[in-house]
Amino acid sequence: MNLRIDHAQSDDAPIIAQMVGELLREIMAMVGTSVFGFHQAETEARARSWMTDGKYSVLLARNGVQPEPLGFLALHESFALYTEGAFGMIPEFYVRQANRSQGVGTVCSARQKESANRKDGTGSK
Repeated sequence: MNLRIDHAQSDDAPIIAQMVGELLREIMAMVGTSVFGFHQAETEARARSWMTDGKYSVLLARNGVQPEPLGFLALHESFALYTEGAFGMIPEFYVRQANRSQGVGTVCSARQKESANRKDGTGSK
């Protein structure tokens, strides 16, 4: 597999929202309870807005030039006194079932760490 990690753009909001739905359905199936309310259009609109505003970043894992993502890792900046400033949070991290155990998550995580280290040299997002 030729993994490629792309920084998502606001135009990627539909596929990101679709994968969030897959993630939530999988969680609910595992716990046996409908604990999340998921609405594709609303999730897509939030993702698009937050990415456009720079509040939310998403890394998309792809196989070579194939357009359909294998998974994603979402990030946002947060702050805490104990960290002495800003740090990155990962609110969602999902690899589609068919692509698990193939290193997709490992590559996404490594790319996120590289990007964070390049941002300010401290490891914060």
